[in-house]
Amino acid sequence: MEFSDWSNLPDELTVDILCRMPDKNLIRLKCVCKSWYFLISNSCAPRFSSPSPSAVFCGLIYLRRSLQSGKTSLRLAPQAASFGDVSNQLSRNLTAIEYNPEDILDCCNGLFLLASISSNPTQYYVTNPTISECITIPVNPLHSNFESASLAFDPTVTLHYKIIRFSRINPSLNLDVFSSETGDWACHTIALEPMLDLGRWIQTSVYLNGVLYRLSVAKCMVCINLKLKEHTKTNVILKGRNIVLPQKDKFDRSGSIGTSRGALLYFNNDNYRIKIWMFDDSCRWVLKHRTNFPRLVLHVTVRHIFKACGDFRLLKFYAFHPNKDEIFLGISRVMIAYNLNANEVYFFNVVLHDEVMICDKYYVLPYSRCGVVLNSVIKSH
Repeated sequence: MEFSDWSNLPDELTVDILCRMPDKNLIRLKCVCKSWYFLISNSCAPRFSSPSPSAVFCGLIYLRRSLQSGKTSLRLAPQAASFGDVSNQLSRNLTAIEYNPEDILDCCNGLFLLASISSNPTQYYVTNPTISECITIPVNPLHSNFESASLAFDPTVTLHYKIIRFSRINPSLNLDVFSSETGDWACHTIALEPMLDLGRWIQTSVYLNGVLYRLSVAKCMVCINLKLKEHTKTNVILKGRNIVLPQKDKFDRSGSIGTSRGALLYFNNDNYRIKIWMFDDSCRWVLKHRTNFPRLVLHVTVRHIFKACGDFRLLKFYAFHPNKDEIFLGISRVMIAYNLNANEVYFFNVVLHDEVMICDKYYVLPYSRCGVVLNSVIKSH
């Protein structure tokens, strides 16, 4: 029988075979040879990395503080044995660059954006805890004051990522954008349509299908198209859109946005009522779900926990499940998951009695494993 080695197989067939392996083993196979390194990095890893439907949802990264020592630490909820090393690895990445858990600004499809508000000018890092990689971003000397920033990354489209640094909202919206494709920062002016008084930003951004979404206290959602080639240039005026949030006059707060099943969703609540809308292809808000908290909290055990921790009307929205019709809510030391279709609640995580979750300035971030090596953008030849 004639022997045929891997080198004689077409790349398409090799990729199909490799993608059937567990992701951890697949990452290790990058060490076999240079051709496999780039084949796995460029073709295989995006298939099991978020936002691909086959990406495995690991849980929610959150910050907790010890009531005894006052120290903060990162945790992944739930602490499943197969993913328990994620928060530990992220903590090791932070320790290696002498940063704190509070320095995490954003998480996008498995990558984390870090920055220190004390550094001058601001130094940014992008880290992938799945493969223990941390990239130092070139410093822009004009970044003398700390501003909020977001990460834009979609490995199903490109292995390159962008960092979007938001300046304070003035009559014009100015953004500094770093592209890993060029390795440089570029300054842009965004012409918003219609022009509104946005006030200030209220939360981290959401990146979906090449568009960055962000909320303001004026109950508007700003949409910025990052797919344009002009983002590699500087001093370019780009267009952005202002989308008014649904039923904005009926809610005291601006609510929260997130992604699930490839769609942009918006959550808001008023006392006992919660509502969830989807932003459709025609840029309209479509009401997808609504319910009352008394119907939501059905189980005796859940009511007992809430009675001990506080009024369940104070439930905070944490995140949308990326692959299911579920949302995550919490109060004090309890995190629950609510299935929108079955109208059922189950425990997702319970913080120890001597610890509390920190969710006022730090957002709970959904996390899925990412097998992409950031340095793999080096050309294979």
